[in-house]
Amino acid sequence: MTTTIEAPTWAGPQLRGMTPCGPLIPEIGICLLGGRTQDPVRALEEVVEAEELGLSAVWIAERFDSKELAVLCSAMAARTKHIRLGFGSIAVGSRNPVYTAATGTTFQGLFGDRLMMGLARGLGAVLNNQGMSVPTMAGYEDYIDILHALFAGQTVDYDGPLGRFPHARLVDIPSAPRPTMWNSSWVPGPKALELTARKFDGLFLGTELTVEATRKIVDRARHECRRIGRDPDSLHVANWCMISPDLPPEEEMLLINARMVTHLSFPGIGDRLVEENGWDRREMDEALGRKEISRDGIIADQAYTREQLVAAGAALPREWIETGCIIGSAEHCAGRIREYLDAGVHHVVLHGASPAQVAPVLAHWAA
Repeated sequence: MTTTIEAPTWAGPQLRGMTPCGPLIPEIGICLLGGRTQDPVRALEEVVEAEELGLSAVWIAERFDSKELAVLCSAMAARTKHIRLGFGSIAVGSRNPVYTAATGTTFQGLFGDRLMMGLARGLGAVLNNQGMSVPTMAGYEDYIDILHALFAGQTVDYDGPLGRFPHARLVDIPSAPRPTMWNSSWVPGPKALELTARKFDGLFLGTELTVEATRKIVDRARHECRRIGRDPDSLHVANWCMISPDLPPEEEMLLINARMVTHLSFPGIGDRLVEENGWDRREMDEALGRKEISRDGIIADQAYTREQLVAAGAALPREWIETGCIIGSAEHCAGRIREYLDAGVHHVVLHGASPAQVAPVLAHWAA
């Protein structure tokens, strides 16, 4: 199965200027409802605040409890006029590809060209305990090919790693363009970058990457595009960056340090972050210890209390916080965002702080 990428134009310079709610900032988005929550309603107010501030996109990281992507993003789209909604991201082992395609076409048909569909192989530590699976790279590529075919109105006859789909199709497709598809890969290796260049509209990087590590990954992605004859500028890159602008130390410890502990607990990701950033692996082991960041195959933020995560986070090297996250004064944070954009990222997704908390940063950005 072959794929031709004919991506809808994403939020670029042509969307600068005034919107019904004010000036649009295409370079900056925000993640809402970070971490665990029992109050998803909060997102419906915060997305309105984000749009009024001029942010171009909001993203939601899915959890299988009160943060189901399709429901949340649809509700937020209904409350707003133009801001884009990002799935960050669908673990493909959790959904039949026809269902994923139907989610995309229904969303676009209802709200126009506003959906950014993040897709990922997923984490076994999360999916396997829920009776879901993580596909192989070959299966993941097949999944993306099936989505491209379905969005193009084709009928799919497939028998492979994902199972048997003898006559998969979307019967009625709205006239709205398909959503952009982003490969969500926290710290992408060669295979992920090669697949991204061939199949995806965008690359979606995870948090805690330093500016220099981000630059190297972007350079590799662009090189891979050139290698296969694709225009490197056609591949958009988004990077989630945890941010704490002028927040009290105890709140910063919860938003930044404790959350970094949860990310380091993801199998394989912590090791890749340390390697890519040039950090000392021994510091992670000494500061956390494997018993501190995982238990019985369950990721840390599901296995430990908030107090335990804060205690573990306090032991992280301060250099990691300062170079892998965006912290400090609002003016300094605005400058740090510029550093990531100068590294080749098109879109920085602020993670941790609320729209109200990042408003002073955006004021400096506008200045």
